[in-house]
Amino acid sequence: MMCTHKGIVKFVRYLFVFMFTIFSFQVMTPKLLSAKEVRQVNIVAFQKDNQNKTFEGLFTGSLGALITSVEKDAHVVIALRTPALRNRDIINVQSDVLRMTERNKLANSGVNCRFFFNDESDEDSLFFSISGVCDLLSSDTSGTQKVQFLVKRTMLSDPSKVFNIWTKFHENEKLGLIFYVDID
Repeated sequence: MMCTHKGIVKFVRYLFVFMFTIFSFQVMTPKLLSAKEVRQVNIVAFQKDNQNKTFEGLFTGSLGALITSVEKDAHVVIALRTPALRNRDIINVQSDVLRMTERNKLANSGVNCRFFFNDESDEDSLFFSISGVCDLLSSDTSGTQKVQFLVKRTMLSDPSKVFNIWTKFHENEKLGLIFYVDID
């Protein structure tokens, strides 16, 4: 088969359009991705050992520093970092144990929460909030006892690339639970 000049020119044009399209995607894709940054949330929950202890509303520093600052009066129940979040995502947090009771019933102990993440940013400022509902589960011989509580909407501080800003977004004094959040 012989190649004609017209065939070669047509092939080169096709190749040029194809390569230009591929190059355009490579150049434009990072710009499109960076226009809407990915957010991740760090959440830590503590169970009070000392019911009279009060905890700060804001804490700056690493997760380790936060834990160290409260370890005399509370212990960690939950510590997590979410995957990439979008507006209106639900963060499902589950830290519980299933067991068989003395009466041969299945029972559950722990904390299960559903937190609602909202991106309320505008063109001038970054605004995020978190709210939710949690279940505190305890097991006894009859099965699982559940206490449910609401986590009111809390505005989160602006993300910082320099240091972590932990915001106390819920404290249930009756149950002795304290929740902190940091947004990246």
